[in-house]
Amino acid sequence: MSQPSSSFDPETPESELEESSNILEKPLKNGKKVSEANGEAHGLDDYIQMGGYVLLVCLAAELLILPQVSSMFYMMYAGAAPRVLSCDNTVFDSQLEGKEICFEIDRIGNCSHPNFQYQFKSINVEYNYFCDTSKLVKNSISIQMIGVLTGSIVFGQISDSFGRKIGTQFASIGMFIGWLIVVQSRNLLHFTVSRTILGFFTGGSVSVINVFIMENIPKKHRMWINMAITWSPNMPIYSLFAWIAGDWKTLAYINAFVCLPGFFFFQFFIHESPRWLVTKGKISEAVQVLKRQLKTSNQLHLIHEDLEDNLNMEYAKTVKQNTRKTKFSYYHLFVTPRLAMTTAALAYSYWATSIINYGVLFNMEKLSGSIYWNSVWTGLMRYACNLSFGWADLKFKRIGRKFIHTSGLVIIFISLSVVVACYALHMNHEMKDVIRISILLASSMTSQIYIADGIVANELFPTPIRTIGYSFIQTWNRVGVVCSPFIFYLADYWLALPFCCMIFFSLIDTFSFECLLPETKGRHLVEHMPPRHEWWFGAGKVDKIVEEEEDVEEELRPLEA
Repeated sequence: MSQPSSSFDPETPESELEESSNILEKPLKNGKKVSEANGEAHGLDDYIQMGGYVLLVCLAAELLILPQVSSMFYMMYAGAAPRVLSCDNTVFDSQLEGKEICFEIDRIGNCSHPNFQYQFKSINVEYNYFCDTSKLVKNSISIQMIGVLTGSIVFGQISDSFGRKIGTQFASIGMFIGWLIVVQSRNLLHFTVSRTILGFFTGGSVSVINVFIMENIPKKHRMWINMAITWSPNMPIYSLFAWIAGDWKTLAYINAFVCLPGFFFFQFFIHESPRWLVTKGKISEAVQVLKRQLKTSNQLHLIHEDLEDNLNMEYAKTVKQNTRKTKFSYYHLFVTPRLAMTTAALAYSYWATSIINYGVLFNMEKLSGSIYWNSVWTGLMRYACNLSFGWADLKFKRIGRKFIHTSGLVIIFISLSVVVACYALHMNHEMKDVIRISILLASSMTSQIYIADGIVANELFPTPIRTIGYSFIQTWNRVGVVCSPFIFYLADYWLALPFCCMIFFSLIDTFSFECLLPETKGRHLVEHMPPRHEWWFGAGKVDKIVEEEEDVEEELRPLEA
């Protein structure tokens, strides 16, 4: 049985991949063949071309990303701890850091009438949480992120079972309703529960939309589009929303409103993913969707009489590889050594990156300067790096996923090392601006690591388990978010200890990504699962599979004749 063009072998050279892709070449009813030499498309990747529809997908993605940013970064403002100016009759030195003031309050032993200074009226200010009690709010953030984690898992299965579009729309409506529940909160418990419900739909939105984008943009443009349409440029926008709102309830209402444009745009202008339709055997619907997409992009010349036959061949190969009775689940991410290593390396990378990113963001109020401007500069630095690396990826063949991922980690290592050195030399007061810039720079670099991880995941996970795979590593992303508020608890022992841990995590990420994963730049998306004989468990089903594949052979004969 011949293997499909994208059979899962990440170490196969690109020339071999292109050669093996000729399996899609087949005779038509009039005796002619489809070939790339004639400029005719015959694989799904060849039908996905840059044009008007791709631009609509990018716009839809931006309209859905802003609500995701609004939800994930909300606690950067709503959970910001106020600065204690005085406590009863004690006035604190304005040069002291927030943590140092808390040390003084612990020494005093009581603070019944604190006087706060704050830039945003957060939950902490509303319900009088500061110093040690502010940890209750940080714990609340971790609980809220459990909702995001759960949503990533559940919506991965929903998306693969019912479609990318349905999953996205369901998540958007859930987020809108969730925000309306949040504003009704009357205490920290109610707030935590409502935010956890909201987080469930946020996690679902994140896990589905990234896969949808990857399946609907040309492979040549994957990196720069993902670098341009990302969370980074939305951070300054969200800082403006927070500045206008001034308090957590008003900001929640604004967040609810920004969920609506993406929902309606997606409903009326965006189609279901053709790749998902083909995987589910909905060939006629996939044909109609591709025709509408190509018409929107003014590329009707790509539509030939063999379009439906080509899609039938793709579906038939999927059936041959996997059998129609196979129900894919999360354990399929580990059925071969290569898939297991890919899953483990990407999951760890997401976890470690989230520890660094959200550890800083959820403690942004501890940095010197304005919480709004710190967020703005972080977003701008992220976006500048994103656009630079996106341009370099498009311009230079040697700059691939690994280079972008590792260069970000190197900058994180250097930046955080500067921070640790300042604390070790007891120069944290004199060098507070250097520390601030270094921490913001380290946080900024996490953006390109997230993007590189997401692209590699979508390029290595086969189509039948792509959303499941992405949602699994997003789960570990959320585990990192859950853990991130606790990383700064280590500052109780030494102010620089959280940054030491971040350096250690980034070093492991660097070596695992470089050693365990292949470079994927320029490769077709993997359409089919690895052959069954490569699986290291499930061998007891071989006889049944052989019988079913013999039945499938009969279905393939009219297409291959």
